[in-house]
Amino acid sequence: MQRLSDSIRVAAIFVPGAGIRPVWFEWRREKRAITRLSYFWKDSLGGATRLHFAVCDDSNLYELMYDTSDQNWTLVGVEEQ
Repeated sequence: MQRLSDSIRVAAIFVPGAGIRPVWFEWRREKRAITRLSYFWKDSLGGATRLHFAVCDDSNLYELMYDTSDQNWTLVGVEEQ
């Protein structure tokens, strides 16, 4: 997986009792629809909780991170086919 640290714009659904579900994101001026959530985990850095999502579009795997302290999304990894 190629490691990145790119700020991205994400559309997500906040589901009561079930957390956040990203639906699509923009990277390199291209909108990428998320077709599958593969894995989800949490970690922390300092006092900030960070939510990580391993997601797929039709052909690639991405790792998205949501930082709850500043409410920003980051693309931290991509594995392109």
